[in-house]
Amino acid sequence: MRDPIRIMVVEDDPTIASLIELVLRGAGYQTLLAATAADALTLIETSDIDLVILDWMLPDTPGVQICTVLKGRSGRGFLPVLMLTAKGEVSDRITALDSGADDYLTKPFYIEELLARVRALLRIRAAESERDAAMAALAAQNDALRSANEQLRSMQAQLVQNSKLVALGELVAGVAHELNNPLAIILGNAELLLPQRNPDDQRSVEQIIESAKRARRVIQSLATFARRSSMIKEWTSPVDLIDRVLDLKRAALRSAGIALEVVCQPDLPLLRIDVPQIQQALLNLLLNAEQALSGVPAPHVRIGVSRGYAEPPPLLPARATEGDGPFVRFDVADNGPGIPAHIIERLFQPFVTTRSTGQGAGLGLAIAYGIVTQHGGQVLVSSQPDQGTTARIALPINPPEGMDG
Repeated sequence: MRDPIRIMVVEDDPTIASLIELVLRGAGYQTLLAATAADALTLIETSDIDLVILDWMLPDTPGVQICTVLKGRSGRGFLPVLMLTAKGEVSDRITALDSGADDYLTKPFYIEELLARVRALLRIRAAESERDAAMAALAAQNDALRSANEQLRSMQAQLVQNSKLVALGELVAGVAHELNNPLAIILGNAELLLPQRNPDDQRSVEQIIESAKRARRVIQSLATFARRSSMIKEWTSPVDLIDRVLDLKRAALRSAGIALEVVCQPDLPLLRIDVPQIQQALLNLLLNAEQALSGVPAPHVRIGVSRGYAEPPPLLPARATEGDGPFVRFDVADNGPGIPAHIIERLFQPFVTTRSTGQGAGLGLAIAYGIVTQHGGQVLVSSQPDQGTTARIALPINPPEGMDG
């Protein structure tokens, strides 16, 4: 049901004010009376007013001065003002209209003319309100379309990435299998050649063994990347998961002189995950952080575990605080040199690395991405030059259907 139209009558003459009130109420309008400009300002801030009938001559402030103030303090869009005055000169009409009045009526006036001017101004107000509502609806639709477009782009990018990983995984699985057997023969025979009497021969055999082992590690990473076997999930505490990862890396970080900080939100919910796989994904993030800090003064790694949404993570200065949301987020942050923008765009593609040739295969984040997306989660990275990098794994507390392994 439509709210009744409310008209404020600002008139210091009680006889004229009562007459106008009687006429307006007879026409079906609600009225509010104000005898001074101060009263009018109070009413405009405490009541919803649709139209103002304003006397030019008020005891405290002239109507032409208060008109603009009244319009500015109305919070409901266009507020029409009908100015009443005994002055009938053209210059007076111009002054009234210039002050912000939308119409002008001289005293004495005809009741029918007053009502006609009120109806005309209310039609203008209704049209302005409809226009404002249409503009607001268009703005909301534009925001919704922009949000939907961004989500579509994100989904398309993820589908393309998944398609690449699946296709490459099939190829890599075959290549890894074909390389693994001859590499095992090379490594086994090279180890049988030790020790050598000749120092040069000894050094050559050791180089063969070291290179073969490095090649085997790459093949093992390829096999992990290509693996698409069904997951074996169990309920696990996020804090216990981090402890398992740190059991493997704490000593290495200490030996490298890297300060380690772990901040976990209390009372985190359990996660139903494939523990070895997620442990591998987190370990890959930690390895990347460790390698990024090589040669950095006062190297620092912070691991934060919190509950929230899958949004881009903050950089190192932020702290894991208590929060709520559908994901448990694992942040691995370093104060290293950061990642160039042109590499961030391709960061989750296999064989993309910031390290020198021979220093890494560029599979760590690609493997983490594959594992986490299989769990219905997301991997996000934030980085700024000379401000460090934060990688975030966000795992859903309630995995989507079909990802419950």
